[in-house]
Amino acid sequence: MKNQKLTFVGYFLVIPLIFFVSTLMWRWGIKRTDIGVVLTDGLAILGIYYLLISVIGAARIVRT
Repeated sequence: MKNQKLTFVGYFLVIPLIFFVSTLMWRWGIKRTDIGVVLTDGLAILGIYYLLISVIGAARIVRT
């Protein structure tokens, strides 16, 4: 059970947060891209990521 909680925290909280902060810092902070473009692109990528991780996680649960 503890392993499942760590997997959830890693895949659903830590990795997306690191991605979003790093893309925000790089594209808005360093490259000076418009903040609206950075936010919509980053959130769209995170939406696709969450969809894929949910499907993979459901397949893992069904398989076990």
